[in-house]
Amino acid sequence: MDNIVYVTIKGKKMLEDRRAELIAQREGVAQNIREARNFGDLKENAEYDAAREEQANLEAEIASITEKLQNIKVFTYAKADTSCVNIGTCVEIGEVGGKKTLKWTITGVVENDPGNFYISNEAPLGKSLLGKKVGDIVEVHTPAGTHKYKVVKISAGA
Repeated sequence: MDNIVYVTIKGKKMLEDRRAELIAQREGVAQNIREARNFGDLKENAEYDAAREEQANLEAEIASITEKLQNIKVFTYAKADTSCVNIGTCVEIGEVGGKKTLKWTITGVVENDPGNFYISNEAPLGKSLLGKKVGDIVEVHTPAGTHKYKVVKISAGA
């Protein structure tokens, strides 16, 4: 996979810490499997099945984080190119035909936090805004419908 994963230094550390935490859980999960084997026939052993599923989920998450870390590109908000909407920029958009304006900071998927107006470059809105300049109209297709916004201002994110 060659998809770039954009993160700040803080986001990279979060991924590294989470992977270390998961790796530390491996021995406990292995112990659960060993204990569950003692409950009898493995074909009808719910505890064993649950322990193996827990192990599979743990290993899948470790692999996912490892892949992200291999494809990482670190950025800083302060150094974001504000000539157009980029990762690391804060963009103010206005609803076409409406009075509502919103400010979104474009970030990578790891640090996506829509509740605090940090939106991923992979989300429909973030993806639609990338590369746009002040005055451009953006049509965003979401599960809730299609919306049009005008790019009002672009600045470095925070």
